[in-house]
Amino acid sequence: MGSNIDLRKYQDPSSIEDAFGALVSGKKSGYKTVIERKKPKPRCSKCGKFAESEDSKFCPECGGKMFIPITNCPQCKRSIEETEKFCTNCGTKLK
Repeated sequence: MGSNIDLRKYQDPSSIEDAFGALVSGKKSGYKTVIERKKPKPRCSKCGKFAESEDSKFCPECGGKMFIPITNCPQCKRSIEETEKFCTNCGTKLK
């Protein structure tokens, strides 16, 4: 049976790259593939509006400073939720 639990936060990006490289190369060792990653859009620190352009530094609505929310822990590289203040894997302070 299926589950409604979101398991993406438990994924290790380097393990996914290694598994994908082995799958694509026919299990040749050392084969690295290029995986295109989505770049998160900047978001306003005041009103929370997302920018249309990745180069925006200030919000077109309220003039607040734009920031790019982190999606992975800077220490252990685990996927994190935007609302988390600490990494649940290594304990690194996120904000």
